[in-house]
Amino acid sequence: MKNQNKILLLLLIGMLASLGLKAQHRPVDELNKTDRFGFTTMFYYTYRQWTEGSRETKGSLRFDSFRIWAQTDVDKKFFGAVQYRFYEGWRTPTYLYVGYHVNDNNTIQLGQTWVPFGFGYQPFDDWGNIAFYVGLQDDYDYGFTWNGNYGIFSIHAGFFKNQQLSASMSTRYDTDIYSGNVNDGDIILVPKHNREVNQINARFSVKPSGEKWSTEFGVSGMAGQIYNETSDLNGTRYAAAVHASVNTGFFHYNIQATWYQYTQALPDTATQDMQDFINMSSWNFAYEIPGSANILTSSVAFDIIGEKLTVHANYSYLWGGTSQASSQLLTFGARALWESFEIFGEAYYGVNDPQLSGNASGYGRNAESYDFRFDIRFFYKLNIVSENTIEKFIDKRNKKAQKKE
Repeated sequence: MKNQNKILLLLLIGMLASLGLKAQHRPVDELNKTDRFGFTTMFYYTYRQWTEGSRETKGSLRFDSFRIWAQTDVDKKFFGAVQYRFYEGWRTPTYLYVGYHVNDNNTIQLGQTWVPFGFGYQPFDDWGNIAFYVGLQDDYDYGFTWNGNYGIFSIHAGFFKNQQLSASMSTRYDTDIYSGNVNDGDIILVPKHNREVNQINARFSVKPSGEKWSTEFGVSGMAGQIYNETSDLNGTRYAAAVHASVNTGFFHYNIQATWYQYTQALPDTATQDMQDFINMSSWNFAYEIPGSANILTSSVAFDIIGEKLTVHANYSYLWGGTSQASSQLLTFGARALWESFEIFGEAYYGVNDPQLSGNASGYGRNAESYDFRFDIRFFYKLNIVSENTIEKFIDKRNKKAQKKE
C-alpha cells in the first residue's frame, strides 16, 4: 500500500504541473549544429558510504573519461556523427551513424543510432535512472531510423538488427542484454547466453508550446526478440511507455511510466529463478534485472541563474512483474555552466540498486541494500573545429586562388 501511495503522489504532481503549463536541458555530450570536431573530458570526486576506505579517506578524485566526437553535413543533405569514449581500462563507441535529410520534415539514419523510446535521456543529471539501467533509455543500437517532425507532432520509428558491440562484452556505454560469463566485479548469478536481435520501435509525441512555456506528451512501443545461443531459439521482448514534460520559465518537470516483459528461450534445465531474471551489462559491469517489471521515473528542476545554475531532484522506482522486491534511486543535485566548463554536484540514495554500489545482485532482488553516494563531476568541452572555422578556411583559400589569377 505504501508503494501505491508513492506512485499516486508522483502522478498527482505530474498532473498538477501539466495544468500550469524552454526546452529540456541538453546533456553534456549533445553538440551544437555548428560543432564539427572536438573532445570532452571528465574527472570527478566521489564519496561512497558503503566502502570503508572511502569513509576513512573522505572520498577520492578519479579520472572518468576522454570522449572524442565529430559530426558533419554534406551539401546540407547528408550528415553523420560519431562519439568514442576512453575510460580507465576500457573504451566504447557511444554512437556512430550516417543520415540523409529527405526534406525539411523527414530524416533517415543508419548505423549505431538512438533507439526511439520515451525520453531520450535522463534530464538534468549525469547518472541516469533505473529506466536507463534496464536498457529502455538513452540506448544506441545498430539499425535504421526514420524521424518525422510535422509542426507540434513528431514520429520516430526504427528497426534494429542487433545491439552495439558483441553481447559477450560488458564494456559499453548504454545498457544491453549480456551473453557473457561471470567476470571479476560482475554480480550475475549464472551465464545465460542471450542477445538482442530484430527489434522495432515507434515513438509518437505532441509538443504544444506558447511564448513562455512548452510541454510534450508522448507514447512509445518496442517489440523484439532474444536469441539464446545455447537453445538456438528466440524469446520475445516487449515494452511500452507514456511520458510528459513541462517547461515554464525557470521550472522544468517530467514524468514517465514504463512497462516491459522479456521472455527468454532458455534450455529446459533452466530454473524458474533463471527464467525470472535477465543478465544485462552497462558501464563495464554485468548484473540482473527482472524479466518483467514496471518503472516510474520523475524529475523536477529549477533554474536559479538562467541555465547557468540549475538544481534538480530525480526519482525512479521499479516494482512488480517477476521482481522479488522494489528498487529505487533518488538523486539531488546542482549543475553549473560556464563557457566550456560544466560541473555536476549530486547525492544519490539507492535501494536494491546494483549500479550504485554493487551490493545488490540485481534490480528487483531483495538484497536489503541501502546505499549513499556523493559525486562532484567536472567536464571540459573543447570544440577544435566548427562550421565557422571551416568557412573561414575556405574563404581564405579562395582569396589566395583569386590573387594567383
